[in-house]
Amino acid sequence: MKTFKLVSLQLIPEDGEPENIEIVDGLIINKENEASTWLIEALMNDEQYELVKEQLNGKEDSSFIVSCIITKKDNTPAFFEAFFENARVMEDYVSVLFIGKLRNRRREMAELLLDDLVDEGFTGAELKSAFRDSLRSGSR
Repeated sequence: MKTFKLVSLQLIPEDGEPENIEIVDGLIINKENEASTWLIEALMNDEQYELVKEQLNGKEDSSFIVSCIITKKDNTPAFFEAFFENARVMEDYVSVLFIGKLRNRRREMAELLLDDLVDEGFTGAELKSAFRDSLRSGSR
């Protein structure tokens, strides 16, 4: 198993805007098993846990997309298809555990970025330049 620091967490619903979840601390563990399972544990305050519960909204048994930045804020997000496993309420915080599988979303994200740029009116050389700049900066 390999353990990494979880720097940021975002829940991405199928039908809405991504929800940034502010975390106090977190770990992400690659179990390196045959099922390619990852454990994502995030420590958050009660207010942030309420946001998680709103996103789950009775869908605890359904999978959803979780975006995680691992180790350093500058790293590219990793995307997981995850399931909510459990939450443990502690004195000041809530520990939330997800179990998931890593998704290769690089191509999907590039296609979404390209769609956004075209919708904004970029064409030709300007489109190429804006696309490259956005890929390098990780913006959008």
